Amino acid sequence: MTNHEVEVWISSELDPGRGRWFEGPHAADYALSPQPNLALTSPAPSTATTIIVKPEHTYQQMLGIGTSLEETTIHNLAKMDKEQQAAIIQQLTDRESGIGFNLFRLTIGTSDFTAEPFYTYNDLEEGETDFEMKRFSIQKDIDLHIIPTVQQLLEAAPDTVFFASPWSPPAWMKTNGSLKRGSLKEGAEYTEALARYYRMAIQAYEQHGIPIYAMTLQNEPLLEIDYPSCHMTPARQKELAVALRREFEAHGMKTKLWIFDHNCIDAWDYISPILNDEEGRDVVDGLALHDYEGSLAIMSELHAAYPDKPIYLTERAVWGTAGADRMAQYFRNYASSYNAWVTMLDSRIGTHQWVGTPGPTMLVQDASEPDRYWRTPEYYLLGQYARFVRPGAFRVESTYGSEDTVTNVAFRNPDGDLVAVVINQTDEEQPFRVLCEGKQFMAVLPARAIGTYVWRS
Repeated sequence: MTNHEVEVWISSELDPGRGRWFEGPHAADYALSPQPNLALTSPAPSTATTIIVKPEHTYQQMLGIGTSLEETTIHNLAKMDKEQQAAIIQQLTDRESGIGFNLFRLTIGTSDFTAEPFYTYNDLEEGETDFEMKRFSIQKDIDLHIIPTVQQLLEAAPDTVFFASPWSPPAWMKTNGSLKRGSLKEGAEYTEALARYYRMAIQAYEQHGIPIYAMTLQNEPLLEIDYPSCHMTPARQKELAVALRREFEAHGMKTKLWIFDHNCIDAWDYISPILNDEEGRDVVDGLALHDYEGSLAIMSELHAAYPDKPIYLTERAVWGTAGADRMAQYFRNYASSYNAWVTMLDSRIGTHQWVGTPGPTMLVQDASEPDRYWRTPEYYLLGQYARFVRPGAFRVESTYGSEDTVTNVAFRNPDGDLVAVVINQTDEEQPFRVLCEGKQFMAVLPARAIGTYVWRS
Protein backbone atom coordinates (compact mmCIF):
# COMPACT_ATOMS: atom_id res chain seq x y z
CA MET A 1 0.00 0.00 0.00
CA THR A 2 1.34 3.40 -1.00
CA ASN A 3 0.30 6.78 0.37
CA HIS A 4 -2.08 7.07 -2.61
CA GLU A 5 -3.91 3.75 -2.17
CA VAL A 6 -6.61 2.25 0.02
CA GLU A 7 -6.60 -1.44 0.90
CA VAL A 8 -10.02 -3.14 0.99
CA TRP A 9 -11.48 -6.33 2.46
CA ILE A 10 -15.13 -7.40 2.30
CA SER A 11 -17.32 -9.94 4.12
CA SER A 12 -21.01 -10.61 3.55
CA GLU A 13 -23.83 -11.95 5.67
CA LEU A 14 -25.76 -15.15 4.98
CA ASP A 15 -28.82 -16.18 6.99
CA PRO A 16 -27.59 -14.24 10.04
CA GLY A 17 -28.45 -15.88 13.34
CA ARG A 18 -30.33 -18.76 11.73
CA GLY A 19 -30.31 -22.27 13.16
CA ARG A 20 -29.29 -23.78 9.81
CA TRP A 21 -25.69 -22.95 10.73
CA PHE A 22 -25.78 -25.85 13.19
CA GLU A 23 -26.56 -28.21 10.29
CA GLY A 24 -23.41 -27.61 8.26
CA PRO A 25 -21.28 -25.06 6.42
CA HIS A 26 -22.51 -22.67 3.74
CA ALA A 27 -20.46 -20.32 1.59
CA ALA A 28 -21.11 -16.59 1.74
CA ASP A 29 -20.16 -14.42 -1.24
CA TYR A 30 -17.35 -12.65 0.62
CA ALA A 31 -15.30 -13.86 3.59
CA LEU A 32 -12.61 -11.33 4.50
CA SER A 33 -11.99 -11.25 0.78
CA PRO A 34 -9.28 -8.81 -0.36
CA GLN A 35 -10.31 -6.45 -3.15
CA PRO A 36 -8.25 -4.37 -5.59
CA ASN A 37 -6.73 -1.28 -3.99
CA LEU A 38 -8.61 1.96 -4.43
CA ALA A 39 -7.03 5.28 -5.42
CA LEU A 40 -6.76 8.20 -3.01
CA THR A 41 -7.38 11.21 -5.20
CA SER A 42 -8.02 14.93 -5.03
CA PRO A 43 -11.57 15.79 -3.96
CA ALA A 44 -14.22 16.04 -6.65
CA PRO A 45 -18.00 16.45 -6.69
CA SER A 46 -20.03 13.28 -6.20
CA THR A 47 -23.65 12.29 -5.69
CA ALA A 48 -22.63 9.20 -3.71
CA THR A 49 -23.14 8.98 0.03
CA THR A 50 -20.26 10.88 1.65
CA ILE A 51 -18.45 9.86 4.82
CA ILE A 52 -16.31 12.64 6.29
CA VAL A 53 -13.39 11.39 8.41
CA LYS A 54 -11.54 13.82 10.72
CA PRO A 55 -8.47 12.07 12.19
CA GLU A 56 -7.53 15.10 14.27
CA HIS A 57 -10.72 14.59 16.35
CA THR A 58 -9.95 11.61 18.55
CA TYR A 59 -12.09 9.80 21.08
CA GLN A 60 -11.53 6.69 23.22
CA GLN A 61 -8.52 4.39 22.95
CA MET A 62 -9.12 0.74 22.10
CA LEU A 63 -8.12 -2.06 24.45
CA GLY A 64 -9.12 -4.78 22.04
CA ILE A 65 -11.67 -7.02 20.36
CA GLY A 66 -12.21 -10.69 21.05
CA THR A 67 -14.37 -13.46 22.42
CA SER A 68 -14.76 -15.75 25.43
CA LEU A 69 -13.03 -18.91 26.55
CA GLU A 70 -15.90 -20.19 28.66
CA GLU A 71 -15.93 -23.90 29.51
CA THR A 72 -18.35 -24.87 26.71
CA THR A 73 -15.88 -23.70 24.07
CA ILE A 74 -12.94 -25.33 25.83
CA HIS A 75 -14.91 -28.58 26.33
CA ASN A 76 -15.45 -28.72 22.58
CA LEU A 77 -11.85 -27.80 21.79
CA ALA A 78 -10.65 -30.58 24.11
CA LYS A 79 -12.39 -33.17 21.91
CA MET A 80 -10.15 -32.19 18.99
CA ASP A 81 -6.66 -33.40 18.21
CA LYS A 82 -3.77 -31.10 19.07
CA GLU A 83 -3.31 -29.95 15.49
CA GLN A 84 -6.90 -28.80 15.18
CA GLN A 85 -6.75 -27.04 18.54
CA ALA A 86 -3.64 -25.16 17.43
CA ALA A 87 -5.25 -24.30 14.10
CA ILE A 88 -8.32 -22.79 15.78
CA ILE A 89 -6.18 -20.75 18.17
CA GLN A 90 -4.21 -19.44 15.20
CA GLN A 91 -7.40 -18.60 13.31
CA LEU A 92 -8.68 -16.64 16.29
CA THR A 93 -5.49 -14.73 17.12
CA ASP A 94 -3.25 -14.38 14.05
CA ARG A 95 -3.59 -11.12 12.11
CA GLU A 96 -2.41 -12.58 8.82
CA SER A 97 -4.02 -16.03 8.62
CA GLY A 98 -6.76 -15.42 11.22
CA ILE A 99 -8.89 -12.57 12.54
CA GLY A 100 -6.53 -11.05 15.11
CA PHE A 101 -8.45 -11.31 18.38
CA ASN A 102 -6.38 -9.93 21.26
CA LEU A 103 -8.89 -9.76 24.14
CA PHE A 104 -10.42 -12.86 25.76
CA ARG A 105 -12.93 -13.22 28.58
CA LEU A 106 -12.40 -15.98 31.15
CA THR A 107 -14.83 -17.14 33.81
CA ILE A 108 -13.96 -17.32 37.51
CA GLY A 109 -15.42 -20.73 38.29
CA THR A 110 -18.40 -21.98 36.35
CA SER A 111 -20.80 -20.09 34.09
CA ASP A 112 -24.01 -21.16 32.38
CA PHE A 113 -22.08 -22.19 29.28
CA THR A 114 -20.44 -25.32 30.60
CA ALA A 115 -20.70 -29.06 30.00
CA GLU A 116 -19.87 -29.79 33.65
CA PRO A 117 -21.72 -29.61 36.97
CA PHE A 118 -21.60 -26.06 38.32
CA TYR A 119 -18.58 -25.37 40.55
CA THR A 120 -16.46 -22.72 42.24
CA TYR A 121 -12.96 -22.87 43.67
CA ASN A 122 -14.19 -23.42 47.23
CA ASP A 123 -17.17 -25.79 47.26
CA LEU A 124 -18.04 -27.12 50.73
CA GLU A 125 -20.62 -29.35 52.33
CA GLU A 126 -23.76 -27.67 53.61
CA GLY A 127 -23.10 -25.90 56.90
CA GLU A 128 -19.35 -25.62 56.40
CA THR A 129 -17.40 -22.36 56.01
CA ASP A 130 -13.84 -21.48 55.02
CA PHE A 131 -13.26 -17.77 55.51
CA GLU A 132 -9.47 -18.20 55.30
CA MET A 133 -9.74 -20.10 51.99
CA LYS A 134 -7.73 -23.07 53.24
CA ARG A 135 -9.56 -25.36 50.79
CA PHE A 136 -9.35 -22.98 47.83
CA SER A 137 -8.24 -24.69 44.59
CA ILE A 138 -8.45 -24.09 40.85
CA GLN A 139 -7.66 -27.76 40.13
CA LYS A 140 -10.94 -28.17 38.23
CA ASP A 141 -9.82 -25.51 35.79
CA ILE A 142 -6.73 -27.63 35.15
CA ASP A 143 -8.66 -30.90 34.92
CA LEU A 144 -11.18 -29.37 32.49
CA HIS A 145 -8.36 -28.19 30.18
CA ILE A 146 -9.08 -24.50 30.81
CA ILE A 147 -5.62 -23.61 32.13
CA PRO A 148 -3.75 -25.66 29.46
CA THR A 149 -5.86 -24.15 26.66
CA VAL A 150 -5.28 -20.59 27.85
CA GLN A 151 -1.56 -21.32 28.18
CA GLN A 152 -1.55 -22.68 24.63
CA LEU A 153 -3.24 -19.52 23.38
CA LEU A 154 -0.73 -17.33 25.20
CA GLU A 155 2.14 -19.27 23.69
CA ALA A 156 0.73 -18.65 20.22
CA ALA A 157 -0.20 -15.00 20.90
CA PRO A 158 1.90 -13.62 23.79
CA ASP A 159 0.30 -10.15 23.66
CA THR A 160 -3.17 -11.49 24.41
CA VAL A 161 -5.09 -9.64 27.15
CA PHE A 162 -7.42 -11.51 29.52
CA PHE A 163 -10.18 -10.28 31.77
CA ALA A 164 -12.24 -12.48 34.07
CA SER A 165 -15.81 -12.51 35.39
CA PRO A 166 -17.48 -14.51 38.19
CA TRP A 167 -21.04 -15.86 37.86
CA SER A 168 -21.45 -16.74 41.55
CA PRO A 169 -19.56 -16.76 44.84
CA PRO A 170 -19.21 -20.16 46.53
CA ALA A 171 -22.61 -21.40 47.72
CA TRP A 172 -21.66 -21.28 51.40
CA MET A 173 -21.29 -17.50 51.13
CA LYS A 174 -24.81 -17.02 49.74
CA THR A 175 -28.18 -16.43 51.33
CA ASN A 176 -29.77 -19.51 49.76
CA GLY A 177 -26.78 -21.88 49.99
CA SER A 178 -26.82 -22.41 46.19
CA LEU A 179 -24.82 -21.27 43.17
CA LYS A 180 -28.17 -20.55 41.50
CA ARG A 181 -29.96 -17.34 42.45
CA GLY A 182 -29.50 -15.79 45.90
CA SER A 183 -27.14 -13.05 47.03
CA LEU A 184 -24.00 -12.62 49.11
CA LYS A 185 -24.69 -12.96 52.83
CA GLU A 186 -24.66 -9.76 54.84
CA GLY A 187 -21.65 -8.86 56.92
CA ALA A 188 -18.11 -7.63 56.41
CA GLU A 189 -16.72 -11.12 56.97
CA TYR A 190 -18.44 -12.35 53.78
CA THR A 191 -17.38 -9.32 51.75
CA GLU A 192 -13.78 -9.79 52.88
CA ALA A 193 -13.90 -13.55 52.29
CA LEU A 194 -15.17 -13.05 48.74
CA ALA A 195 -12.49 -10.44 48.06
CA ARG A 196 -9.89 -12.90 49.33
CA TYR A 197 -11.37 -15.63 47.11
CA TYR A 198 -11.18 -13.46 43.97
CA ARG A 199 -7.67 -12.26 44.79
CA MET A 200 -6.54 -15.88 45.18
CA ALA A 201 -8.19 -16.82 41.87
CA ILE A 202 -6.29 -14.08 40.03
CA GLN A 203 -3.07 -15.09 41.78
CA ALA A 204 -3.59 -18.77 40.93
CA TYR A 205 -3.91 -17.94 37.23
CA GLU A 206 -0.82 -15.75 37.41
CA GLN A 207 1.08 -18.62 38.99
CA HIS A 208 0.27 -20.60 35.84
CA GLY A 209 1.67 -17.82 33.68
CA ILE A 210 -1.71 -16.26 32.84
CA PRO A 211 -1.89 -12.55 33.75
CA ILE A 212 -5.39 -11.16 34.32
CA TYR A 213 -5.56 -7.55 33.16
CA ALA A 214 -8.94 -6.84 34.71
CA MET A 215 -11.94 -8.47 36.34
CA THR A 216 -15.60 -7.62 36.69
CA LEU A 217 -17.10 -7.89 40.17
CA GLN A 218 -20.17 -9.95 39.22
CA ASN A 219 -21.62 -11.07 35.92
CA GLU A 220 -25.08 -9.54 35.52
CA PRO A 221 -25.56 -8.52 39.17
CA LEU A 222 -29.26 -7.72 38.74
CA LEU A 223 -30.11 -11.22 37.50
CA GLU A 224 -31.18 -14.18 39.63
CA ILE A 225 -31.79 -17.24 37.49
CA ASP A 226 -31.51 -21.04 37.51
CA TYR A 227 -27.82 -21.16 36.68
CA PRO A 228 -24.90 -19.62 38.59
CA SER A 229 -25.96 -16.07 39.42
CA CYS A 230 -25.91 -13.68 42.36
CA HIS A 231 -27.93 -10.55 42.98
CA MET A 232 -25.63 -7.75 44.13
CA THR A 233 -26.73 -4.21 44.93
CA PRO A 234 -24.61 -1.19 44.00
CA ALA A 235 -23.82 -0.63 47.68
CA ARG A 236 -22.59 -4.19 48.09
CA GLN A 237 -20.58 -4.05 44.88
CA LYS A 238 -18.87 -0.89 46.08
CA GLU A 239 -18.00 -2.62 49.39
CA LEU A 240 -16.60 -5.57 47.46
CA ALA A 241 -14.58 -3.31 45.14
CA VAL A 242 -13.04 -1.52 48.14
CA ALA A 243 -12.20 -4.82 49.84
CA LEU A 244 -10.79 -6.31 46.65
CA ARG A 245 -8.65 -3.27 45.93
CA ARG A 246 -7.27 -3.57 49.46
CA GLU A 247 -6.48 -7.26 48.81
CA PHE A 248 -4.77 -6.46 45.52
CA GLU A 249 -2.66 -3.67 46.97
CA ALA A 250 -1.59 -5.80 49.93
CA HIS A 251 -0.29 -8.42 47.50
CA GLY A 252 1.24 -6.09 44.91
CA MET A 253 -1.34 -6.91 42.23
CA LYS A 254 -2.24 -4.59 39.34
CA THR A 255 -5.47 -6.23 38.09
CA LYS A 256 -8.05 -3.57 37.25
CA LEU A 257 -11.61 -3.55 38.60
CA TRP A 258 -14.57 -3.04 36.26
CA ILE A 259 -18.00 -2.57 37.80
CA PHE A 260 -21.57 -3.41 36.73
CA ASP A 261 -21.22 -5.94 33.82
CA HIS A 262 -24.90 -5.78 32.89
CA ASN A 263 -27.36 -4.10 30.51
CA CYS A 264 -27.48 -0.45 29.43
CA ILE A 265 -31.04 -0.05 30.67
CA ASP A 266 -29.95 -0.28 34.33
CA ALA A 267 -26.49 1.25 33.99
CA TRP A 268 -27.19 4.74 35.35
CA ASP A 269 -29.04 3.56 38.45
CA TYR A 270 -26.32 1.03 39.23
CA ILE A 271 -23.13 2.89 38.37
CA SER A 272 -23.84 6.40 39.66
CA PRO A 273 -24.16 5.47 43.37
CA ILE A 274 -20.75 3.79 43.19
CA LEU A 275 -18.89 6.48 41.25
CA ASN A 276 -20.55 9.40 43.00
CA ASP A 277 -19.07 8.02 46.22
CA GLU A 278 -15.46 9.17 46.60
CA GLU A 279 -14.25 5.85 48.00
CA GLY A 280 -15.99 3.93 45.21
CA ARG A 281 -14.67 6.18 42.47
CA ASP A 282 -11.11 5.82 43.77
CA VAL A 283 -11.07 2.00 43.50
CA VAL A 284 -12.94 1.53 40.19
CA ASP A 285 -10.96 1.42 36.93
CA GLY A 286 -13.69 0.93 34.34
CA LEU A 287 -17.31 0.21 33.46
CA ALA A 288 -18.45 -3.09 31.93
CA LEU A 289 -21.70 -3.28 29.97
CA HIS A 290 -23.77 -5.89 28.15
CA ASP A 291 -26.12 -5.15 25.27
CA TYR A 292 -29.31 -7.13 25.74
CA GLU A 293 -31.62 -4.30 26.82
CA GLY A 294 -31.50 -0.52 26.72
CA SER A 295 -30.20 2.31 24.56
CA LEU A 296 -26.53 2.52 23.65
CA ALA A 297 -26.75 6.30 24.11
CA ILE A 298 -26.44 5.53 27.84
CA MET A 299 -22.78 4.70 27.18
CA SER A 300 -22.11 8.20 25.85
CA GLU A 301 -23.91 9.69 28.84
CA LEU A 302 -21.76 7.64 31.21
CA HIS A 303 -18.62 8.76 29.38
CA ALA A 304 -19.67 12.39 29.77
CA ALA A 305 -20.41 11.86 33.45
CA TYR A 306 -17.28 9.84 34.28
CA PRO A 307 -14.74 10.52 31.51
CA ASP A 308 -11.87 8.94 33.46
CA LYS A 309 -13.61 5.51 33.57
CA PRO A 310 -13.26 3.62 30.25
CA ILE A 311 -16.27 1.66 29.03
CA TYR A 312 -16.01 -1.98 27.92
CA LEU A 313 -18.66 -3.96 26.05
CA THR A 314 -17.97 -7.29 27.75
CA GLU A 315 -20.74 -9.51 26.37
CA ARG A 316 -22.99 -9.79 23.35
CA ALA A 317 -23.51 -12.00 20.31
CA VAL A 318 -24.32 -10.19 17.06
CA TRP A 319 -25.08 -11.47 13.56
CA GLY A 320 -24.94 -10.14 10.04
CA THR A 321 -24.69 -6.58 8.84
CA ALA A 322 -27.10 -5.43 11.57
CA GLY A 323 -24.62 -6.89 14.06
CA ALA A 324 -21.69 -5.17 12.37
CA ASP A 325 -23.59 -1.89 12.62
CA ARG A 326 -24.36 -2.59 16.28
CA MET A 327 -20.63 -2.96 16.87
CA ALA A 328 -20.02 0.36 15.11
CA GLN A 329 -22.52 1.91 17.49
CA TYR A 330 -20.71 0.43 20.52
CA PHE A 331 -17.54 2.18 19.44
CA ARG A 332 -19.33 5.38 18.47
CA ASN A 333 -20.71 5.42 22.03
CA TYR A 334 -17.24 5.13 23.63
CA ALA A 335 -16.76 1.39 24.06
CA SER A 336 -13.03 0.63 24.27
CA SER A 337 -13.56 -3.06 23.59
CA TYR A 338 -15.97 -5.70 22.36
CA ASN A 339 -16.19 -9.35 23.38
CA ALA A 340 -18.41 -11.96 21.79
CA TRP A 341 -19.99 -14.49 24.16
CA VAL A 342 -19.30 -18.20 23.41
CA THR A 343 -16.87 -19.08 20.65
CA MET A 344 -17.83 -22.64 19.66
CA LEU A 345 -20.94 -24.74 20.15
CA ASP A 346 -21.37 -28.11 18.49
CA SER A 347 -23.91 -29.08 15.85
CA ARG A 348 -26.31 -30.27 18.56
CA ILE A 349 -26.13 -26.74 20.06
CA GLY A 350 -24.04 -28.10 22.91
CA THR A 351 -22.98 -28.35 25.47
CA HIS A 352 -24.40 -25.63 27.72
CA GLN A 353 -26.80 -25.04 30.61
CA TRP A 354 -28.24 -21.69 29.58
CA VAL A 355 -32.04 -21.51 29.98
CA GLY A 356 -32.67 -20.65 26.30
CA THR A 357 -31.57 -21.80 22.85
CA PRO A 358 -28.38 -20.04 21.70
CA GLY A 359 -27.87 -18.65 18.24
CA PRO A 360 -25.01 -19.88 16.07
CA THR A 361 -21.46 -19.20 17.23
CA MET A 362 -18.60 -18.07 15.01
CA LEU A 363 -17.27 -21.65 14.99
CA VAL A 364 -19.50 -24.75 14.97
CA GLN A 365 -18.13 -28.23 15.72
CA ASP A 366 -19.55 -31.37 14.13
CA ALA A 367 -20.88 -33.26 17.19
CA SER A 368 -20.40 -36.66 15.53
CA GLU A 369 -16.93 -35.87 14.13
CA PRO A 370 -15.25 -33.47 16.59
CA ASP A 371 -12.21 -32.67 14.45
CA ARG A 372 -14.54 -31.27 11.80
CA TYR A 373 -15.82 -27.73 12.22
CA TRP A 374 -16.98 -24.80 10.14
CA ARG A 375 -16.95 -21.02 10.36
CA THR A 376 -20.08 -18.95 10.21
CA PRO A 377 -20.08 -15.51 8.55
CA GLU A 378 -19.79 -13.98 12.02
CA TYR A 379 -16.18 -15.18 12.19
CA TYR A 380 -15.41 -12.97 9.21
CA LEU A 381 -17.69 -10.15 10.37
CA LEU A 382 -15.69 -9.88 13.59
CA GLY A 383 -12.49 -10.13 11.61
CA GLN A 384 -13.48 -7.02 9.62
CA TYR A 385 -12.89 -5.18 12.90
CA ALA A 386 -10.38 -7.23 14.88
CA ARG A 387 -7.81 -7.86 12.16
CA PHE A 388 -7.44 -4.19 11.31
CA VAL A 389 -8.24 -2.11 14.41
CA ARG A 390 -5.11 -2.52 16.50
CA PRO A 391 -4.85 -2.37 20.31
CA GLY A 392 -4.06 1.21 21.23
CA ALA A 393 -5.97 2.65 18.25
CA PHE A 394 -8.12 5.70 18.81
CA ARG A 395 -11.57 6.12 17.39
CA VAL A 396 -11.69 9.23 15.20
CA GLU A 397 -14.52 11.48 14.09
CA SER A 398 -16.58 10.30 11.12
CA THR A 399 -20.08 11.06 9.91
CA TYR A 400 -22.27 8.03 10.62
CA GLY A 401 -24.23 7.75 7.38
CA SER A 402 -27.61 6.01 7.43
CA GLU A 403 -29.11 2.52 7.46
CA ASP A 404 -30.61 3.29 4.03
CA THR A 405 -27.15 3.70 2.51
CA VAL A 406 -24.03 2.87 4.54
CA THR A 407 -22.92 3.35 8.14
CA ASN A 408 -19.42 3.31 9.56
CA VAL A 409 -16.93 3.86 12.35
CA ALA A 410 -13.31 4.98 11.91
CA PHE A 411 -10.04 4.61 13.82
CA ARG A 412 -6.40 5.68 13.74
CA ASN A 413 -3.99 2.85 14.51
CA PRO A 414 -0.80 3.36 16.54
CA ASP A 415 1.23 3.27 13.30
CA GLY A 416 -0.84 6.14 11.92
CA ASP A 417 -2.90 4.14 9.43
CA LEU A 418 -6.57 5.02 9.21
CA VAL A 419 -9.24 2.31 9.28
CA ALA A 420 -12.90 2.70 8.35
CA VAL A 421 -15.35 -0.17 8.79
CA VAL A 422 -18.32 0.49 6.50
CA ILE A 423 -21.59 -1.45 6.65
CA ASN A 424 -24.26 -1.89 3.98
CA GLN A 425 -27.48 -3.27 5.51
CA THR A 426 -29.51 -2.79 2.33
CA ASP A 427 -30.43 -5.24 -0.44
CA GLU A 428 -28.61 -3.19 -3.07
CA GLU A 429 -24.97 -2.31 -3.63
CA GLN A 430 -24.13 1.13 -2.27
CA PRO A 431 -21.67 3.60 -3.79
CA PHE A 432 -20.01 5.97 -1.34
CA ARG A 433 -16.99 8.19 -0.97
CA VAL A 434 -14.73 9.00 1.97
CA LEU A 435 -13.40 12.56 2.34
CA CYS A 436 -10.39 12.90 4.64
CA GLU A 437 -7.63 15.48 5.01
CA GLY A 438 -7.86 16.87 1.50
CA LYS A 439 -8.17 13.48 -0.22
CA GLN A 440 -11.02 11.19 -1.16
CA PHE A 441 -11.66 7.67 -2.36
CA MET A 442 -14.69 6.22 -4.10
CA ALA A 443 -16.02 2.74 -3.33
CA VAL A 444 -18.98 0.46 -3.97
CA LEU A 445 -20.03 -1.92 -1.20
CA PRO A 446 -22.07 -5.00 -2.20
CA ALA A 447 -25.50 -5.62 -0.71
CA ARG A 448 -25.56 -6.99 2.86
CA ALA A 449 -21.80 -6.63 3.23
CA ILE A 450 -19.13 -5.13 5.49
CA GLY A 451 -16.04 -3.47 4.09
CA THR A 452 -12.83 -2.47 5.86
CA TYR A 453 -10.77 0.30 4.25
CA VAL A 454 -7.18 1.04 5.35
CA TRP A 455 -5.09 3.99 4.17
CA ARG A 456 -2.23 6.23 5.26
CA SER A 457 -2.97 9.85 5.97
